[in-house]
Amino acid sequence: MKRRSFIQISLAAAVTMVAALAGSITIAQADQGIYPDKIVLGSHQPLSGPVALWGVPVTNGMRMAVDEVNEKGGINGRKIELIVEDSAYQQNKAAQAGDKLLKKDKVFALVGALGTPPNMVTMPRALKMGVMNIFPVTAANEMYEPYDKLKFAGFTPYSDQMQAAVKYFVDNKGVKKIGVIYQDDDFGKNVLHGCEDQAKAMGLPEVVKTNFKRGAKDFSSQIAQLKSEGVELVCLGTIIGETIGSMATAKKIGYDPIFVVSSAGYVPENITLAKGLTEGLYGTGQTPIPYYEDATPEVKAWMDDYKKRFDKDAVLQSLAGYDAMHVFLMAIQKAGPDVTAEKVAEAIESIKDYQNIFGGAPYSFSAEDHLGPDARNSARLSQVVGDKWKLIGPISY
Repeated sequence: MKRRSFIQISLAAAVTMVAALAGSITIAQADQGIYPDKIVLGSHQPLSGPVALWGVPVTNGMRMAVDEVNEKGGINGRKIELIVEDSAYQQNKAAQAGDKLLKKDKVFALVGALGTPPNMVTMPRALKMGVMNIFPVTAANEMYEPYDKLKFAGFTPYSDQMQAAVKYFVDNKGVKKIGVIYQDDDFGKNVLHGCEDQAKAMGLPEVVKTNFKRGAKDFSSQIAQLKSEGVELVCLGTIIGETIGSMATAKKIGYDPIFVVSSAGYVPENITLAKGLTEGLYGTGQTPIPYYEDATPEVKAWMDDYKKRFDKDAVLQSLAGYDAMHVFLMAIQKAGPDVTAEKVAEAIESIKDYQNIFGGAPYSFSAEDHLGPDARNSARLSQVVGDKWKLIGPISY
């Protein structure tokens, strides 16, 4: 074996030293946003455009969690400041919003940022700076894979939701031919891959797939293709307008398969805006949609408080934002007065069997696992019946 020369050894030592210094710089940057009297957090949300039906209530939910903490004096003497920028669910605007939050506002963490495409732009930038990316409001696998010490996900992945749904409909409805209509981006592909993986695992024919660009209004060619190929179960990689549009198109041409949408479309608006067009639609998620008349006293009190603060009724999206911020603030509290990104990450990793008040699936973290829910067993299936989503029960694969 050849021996390395002294110069080689010195060079290696220098590289090691530079790497160590770079690591210390990253950690120092990760602690930006921490002041003697406040902690500054950031988020980007689609506050305008069609996905604002998600972004606005998510933002309200996060603000409610922050206000509750601040009204009690903050965390270890520090108030929480939340800065939210509009992404409009567009990657170029998300990039601008992310750069402002990270470089100008110098936020300690990005929390509850909404949407797979926007996160795919801002998350790498945050992590490169050593800034935490916490509980983004998207169930894409990329939010926790590959592993990074500073990123955590709190939603059952779209791919796992779809695997569980496909298995349910094959086992219980005798479905044999599956199709997917999906948004042509990372979000839609997560839905597609879940359906493809489960169909293959169950020995079913190749999945029929067709996609659309973000913002599409016409789904006639996609629906016609699924009908012509005899698809019995249509998995929807859609959000709100595209869900309604797809089902409306199918009804218009007399096509009546089973439709199931991921948690991105499991929202009240896919009933209230659909005027009956989504009757029978199935949806996957991990937390039941809150209906005031059916809620527990604790949830009713929370919904009353939300209505008082924002003069709007709480919806599932409100819960998502509230819970994401609530859990993160719990971790900051647990990290102690000397707040650092690493300490907060360790505090999140110590959370076990957390159960929110809304009946969602419990979740736990560890040093090796930064996805909260049990991916294979945390999805719930519901169906549109009249003016409500009716919970069918848990599904798994």
